[in-house]
Amino acid sequence: MQLYHTEQSRSMRVLWLLEELGLDYDANNLPFDPKALALADHLDVGRLGELPVLLDGSVSMSESVAIIHYLIDHYDNGRLAPDRGSDVYGVYLEWIDFAESKLMDPLSQWLQHSTLLPESERDADAASKGRRAFEHFAAQVDAAVAEQDYLAGNTLTAADIVVGHALFLADHYGVFPEGCENLRGYYERLRARPAFSVAANS
Repeated sequence: MQLYHTEQSRSMRVLWLLEELGLDYDANNLPFDPKALALADHLDVGRLGELPVLLDGSVSMSESVAIIHYLIDHYDNGRLAPDRGSDVYGVYLEWIDFAESKLMDPLSQWLQHSTLLPESERDADAASKGRRAFEHFAAQVDAAVAEQDYLAGNTLTAADIVVGHALFLADHYGVFPEGCENLRGYYERLRARPAFSVAANS
């Protein structure tokens, strides 16, 4: 199994899950540089020429959330996903989608228009809108972990990995929501995991 990966990108989710599952894989770390990506070998195998790319035998995938589901379906054996017949399975699935649509989308908009884009291309209104949306939805995560350790109960699941990646980016760029003590404690539990450390520093 091979993973084409670049730091501070959605591929961190996949790397973190691979580590939690204890799978054997080769990580091909690439700089976040359009020229480097254009020349990378993964373009020969990835349908979209984007990162991450996971190769598993004849399987080639490049959407991080789809890769998460694939790895859980094929290699989890009940460790990082609730049983499909359990009451929390739907909650688990919703949090995975929530992470992408409700956290990553506004966070990306906020960071792009406040930090990452050249100043001439930034839109202050877009940054403000992204910030308000991200903080609003982050408060929902804060409430969800007020009385339990993780999003689907007191056991880590892949949903925590996908949400945790968004929190990692917020923390990395210094925009972690203030006043969300439950959220901060939850994030610190995630940060304490050895698999998180490998993914965050790769």
